[in-house]
Amino acid sequence: MLSLSLPNMDDETVQAELWLLGLNMLACSAVFMLLSALRIGDKAWYLTLYSSAATSVVGVVFFRSVMRDGLEASITNENDLSRFIALFFIGYCIMDLVLGTAFYEQAISYADGWLHHFLYVAICGVLLYRRMTGLFAVALVEELPIIILSFFEVQNKRKPSLLFGMVYFVTRCFFHLNLIYAAAPYSKLVFISGAVLLRWHLVTFHGWVRGYLMRQSTRKVVRVPFNAKIALFLAAIGAQGLAHVLLTYNRVLVLHEVGQQRAMTAHVLICLYFLYELYTIVQDVYTQNFIMTAIGKKQIIYNISWEDPAIDHRVLKCTPEDIVLTISSAGCNVLDYVLEGPKKVIAVDMNGAQLALLELKLAAIRTCTHEEFFRLFGESDFGLYTQMYTSKLRPHLSKDSAEFWDENASVIRNNLMFAGASGLMARLLQPIIWVIGAARLMERTAKTGEGAPKSLVNSPFFQIACALVRSPALWSWLAPLGGVPLEQLNLLSERPELFAERLVEVMLTRMWPNEHFKNNYFYYGYCCGKFSRECCPRYLKAEHFETLRKRVDIVKPFHGTWAEGAETLAPGEVTVASLLDSMDWMPEPMVGENIGRLINCMDRSNARIFWRSFAPEVHSTVLAHLRDKTGVAPVLVPDYDRVGWYLSQYYTELTPDFDSNKLLCKGTGAVYNNSFSDDLLVMAKMGSYGLTGALGMQRDVRAFYRSQGRRYDGFREALLPDRDVFMQFVMPWVFTPKTWISVGCGTARDIEFVIEHVRAAGTHVYLVDLSDALLDMAKERIAKLGLSDTVTLIEGDINEAATIAKLPKGGADFVTCSYCLTMIPPWQKALETMVKLTKTGGYLGLVDFTTKKNLGFWQRVYKWWFANDGVYFNRAQVDWLQGNKQLETVWYKESEGRVPYTFLSPTHYQFCAKKQ
Repeated sequence: MLSLSLPNMDDETVQAELWLLGLNMLACSAVFMLLSALRIGDKAWYLTLYSSAATSVVGVVFFRSVMRDGLEASITNENDLSRFIALFFIGYCIMDLVLGTAFYEQAISYADGWLHHFLYVAICGVLLYRRMTGLFAVALVEELPIIILSFFEVQNKRKPSLLFGMVYFVTRCFFHLNLIYAAAPYSKLVFISGAVLLRWHLVTFHGWVRGYLMRQSTRKVVRVPFNAKIALFLAAIGAQGLAHVLLTYNRVLVLHEVGQQRAMTAHVLICLYFLYELYTIVQDVYTQNFIMTAIGKKQIIYNISWEDPAIDHRVLKCTPEDIVLTISSAGCNVLDYVLEGPKKVIAVDMNGAQLALLELKLAAIRTCTHEEFFRLFGESDFGLYTQMYTSKLRPHLSKDSAEFWDENASVIRNNLMFAGASGLMARLLQPIIWVIGAARLMERTAKTGEGAPKSLVNSPFFQIACALVRSPALWSWLAPLGGVPLEQLNLLSERPELFAERLVEVMLTRMWPNEHFKNNYFYYGYCCGKFSRECCPRYLKAEHFETLRKRVDIVKPFHGTWAEGAETLAPGEVTVASLLDSMDWMPEPMVGENIGRLINCMDRSNARIFWRSFAPEVHSTVLAHLRDKTGVAPVLVPDYDRVGWYLSQYYTELTPDFDSNKLLCKGTGAVYNNSFSDDLLVMAKMGSYGLTGALGMQRDVRAFYRSQGRRYDGFREALLPDRDVFMQFVMPWVFTPKTWISVGCGTARDIEFVIEHVRAAGTHVYLVDLSDALLDMAKERIAKLGLSDTVTLIEGDINEAATIAKLPKGGADFVTCSYCLTMIPPWQKALETMVKLTKTGGYLGLVDFTTKKNLGFWQRVYKWWFANDGVYFNRAQVDWLQGNKQLETVWYKESEGRVPYTFLSPTHYQFCAKKQ
């Protein structure tokens, strides 16, 4: 007989505690069944409420001993209650998994369910064995936020966010930190486990802060001022960091006395790691919330429009018959469009503060002299503003804009040039600008027309500044101040060196007079804090003021998206759309939705669209498919602009028959999620399949897929990313395909993503797969979708003549292959077949795994890992596609996606090409 001997415990005690564990598990079952019978709220939270209520009471009782005897004395004081509560928590964890698997499987996630519970079972087991359950009992005060959460979740009510977040931080972050350092002298294992849990808690706190601030910034009724919440958040992060440093310092001193150098180094490294985690929380919350918070709080972000309107006019060539739709921003470019003389200008913006700024300028044009107008918006003359606002300007403002300026006169008082996010950046840079004399030099060069002053450019200080702006780490902090969202900045991630070079070029050349333009008001205003009569936007110049006054009424401000703004007009009215860089931060579905709705409102015989981007190439598949009347993709505009931030600018004219409704079609919306136990079964089958191959045994592909059954789609939904984007947007449905061959179709999941496309286009679909089991599932899915008459299922190898003979002889408009090519050993022959099956003028599309050009360590790991499952990453596949002379690449993009339950993030690509 194998017996487990516990320190200072006899067999009777062990047996009694095992009985207690069993009784606790029965009690959990009884509570769950009772609450289920009463049908109270969400049953997934029954046991959590029961457990957190019991453990919180015990935690508070033991916390009293902490206040009386101190932390270290309390955690070493084990008694019957502390052992009982540890057994109780083990019973809860086990029964939550057992009952969850049976009654609320989808709520038992991998991280917060299985991993969390197993980890706590292990920790409690160790503490029971080492007679350290006093530590666990004291730590149960950390259950206080969970009882708050579960109490409201059971009732399906929204939890009190601020209360939950602050209690969570105090107990699970700050107190937990002190607790694990108090336990460190007694158990390294407990300390390490506690540190792992601390990181988990910080991640949760991070998510709460991010969501809470975002939600609070958009609420109309605010109980706590937003600035107070920010101060509270920063104080919490600061306290956590300071406490960690002090606790580490004290621990290192103790270890130094006993000569444990390795342990000292380990504690210092752990402290540095957690300080970095706190830093990333602050950075992420700042970058994610800064701009959207400003919009939600109705604050100005852009004090001038950071797009050079001269480029717009050279490209779009507006006429008196044009109706222009553009984004308001600070109103500078809207007024520049007015000077071009179109019939109407629709100025849209989602930020009401930006429209308020535009309306103030329109009011001033109507009521001021040019001298007054320039003093207001070129020099921020607050004395003049106070004289004119109530009597002259306010009567011409809308109700919302009047309310804004009633409360925000400080925008003018503190200098409009330093207002908003971008103005704040200019203000922060003022000390540096003053030290190097940039303002004085800018004023001089604007008058003389000479280029960048050599005395400045060659100075060590300026060279250091040029070196600093090359750092992507610095961009993430400065970008929100410039009104650049994180999503837009991420467009530079693949080729950051291009943006770094551009920033240096701006500092050395573009911001000064040069061969392309005499002066640059964008940088002049920020350096000098005002515009001059010679160096200012065109709308501020005296010679254009009377033209502005005559045409001021053609401007129509609109609060909302540019798609909504276009829909306020009659169909076919809009002829020009200047969308600035707004699509850089939009995900693909949002680009498709907004562009589709916009184009529906445009005059197809004369529609022109112009946009800018931080990306060095077209960043959206939707935009890549906007072909002009000659079939040419959006034209890269090479003009040298005065801003320099945008790496590309594009212009396109639409064909009269362009069907923008195809951009608005959606799939069924079905989402397939496996439980963790389902995924375990799939992974076990994958492992056995890989082992079979490793042992040199024959592998049965059909049996492999048949055994996975209904779990197939759920597991691969997370494993195979971007299939929805590939099918809905990478493949150009705007060209109305009549035939589509799906190679390696699997369960026909791809059709669900584009069901409306298929129906609207009347597309006949040929589904080809090697597995009869998967085709049986595909057949069932097709029947449920009502597409049996328009879908042909073909079982066979795409490389076999018998299979090819069943496909349309003239080829198909679409041929797609979704995560299948890497599973076909003769992949080149398969690609040759797919190209042959694509009609001339048709499109071949693939989404699959690959490796990066530089095959580093992790890329090799990914190759080895997936090869065990019969998936072979091969960069040569991508090279073959891009090098094929029959194919004109329309879209190619590489991304990374994390493999579920692992830290692996392999590369995958989306490819679409037109056959010549």
